[in-house]
Amino acid sequence: MARVASARCKKANASSDSACLLTEATPFLKYRPEDPDCRYVSGTALSVAECSDFEEGCQSVDAKDLDHQLAALQNAGKDCSREPTDSERAELLKLLGTK
Repeated sequence: MARVASARCKKANASSDSACLLTEATPFLKYRPEDPDCRYVSGTALSVAECSDFEEGCQSVDAKDLDHQLAALQNAGKDCSREPTDSERAELLKLLGTK
């Protein structure tokens, strides 16, 4: 997730901008980690991003997989969305070497 956020901000000429990094990483942090279904969807979202941004792992994931998983969660009445915690944001910025 940090690698994806960093690469996207670098493309936008904002590689050391903490606001950009948090904006790009937040979609991956929004899934509830305590729920296994949400963690699974988060992993798929990350795999789709790595495929589109780095052309890695594309043989094992398809963007349609993520759409199907999100639809299945919605149909089951599961809401995986949440705001990332301050500690998660701080850890991400630390991992990326920003303040």
